[in-house]
Amino acid sequence: MTAAIRPGTLCDLPAIATLHGECFADPWDNEFLGRLLAQRGAFTIIATVDDLPAGFVICRAVAGEAEILSVGVRPPSRRQSLGAALVRSAIAFALREGAAEVFLEVGVENAAARALYGRLGFAEVGVRPAYYRQNQGSGADALILRYSSGTGQVGVQSPGI
Repeated sequence: MTAAIRPGTLCDLPAIATLHGECFADPWDNEFLGRLLAQRGAFTIIATVDDLPAGFVICRAVAGEAEILSVGVRPPSRRQSLGAALVRSAIAFALREGAAEVFLEVGVENAAARALYGRLGFAEVGVRPAYYRQNQGSGADALILRYSSGTGQVGVQSPGI
């Protein structure tokens, strides 16, 4: 297995949309992703395994802050450190763009993602009640997490990003 992390381009939109559909119950389509990535400060990073897209992170860095909007890894490629590599690369890029903090939301029930973000230096700073839609129309709470550049916990190396 050969894994790599690289900047995403508009040509990657179909692959990102496919990956998003594999990772989430409410997937984002090409049109939505295109509008999102056209916004000021938006960027994406792609993980590949054997030259095939296996994961992505979509972010926005503006006015000294960054937000990880979505991160996902194809189920067969999970547990291979791709998610951590994507988040580290996103943090590194955002810091180079002038962000002092990086925020994200994660479902309270998503123990694996919460553990990953904790290992990378994110800390809980709030809760968004009923943030994520569920099957029956009710919402699941999301934790708001923050990474501050002063924590120094993420040893980010991001060649080519």
